Amino acid sequence: MADQVYSNRPKTAHVKVKGNGMNIDLMLKIFKRKVKESGILEEYKTRTEYIKPSEKKKDKMNASRKRQRKLDREQE
Repeated sequence: MADQVYSNRPKTAHVKVKGNGMNIDLMLKIFKRKVKESGILEEYKTRTEYIKPSEKKKDKMNASRKRQRKLDREQE
């Protein structure tokens, strides 16, 4: 019964930095890098505002065109 109540909760990502005796600046740098690599901030930004399906489609098409142009430039 409890599993049904919490099944729709978003999954959270955890980032831990073990730094026994490390400089706080270095620990912060490591933490920022791990957060960036895990994609937590990107996911947060995409979930905070509603994006119309037509805008999603347009962004997807633009990304595809950009990739294709890059491939065309590399082949020349």
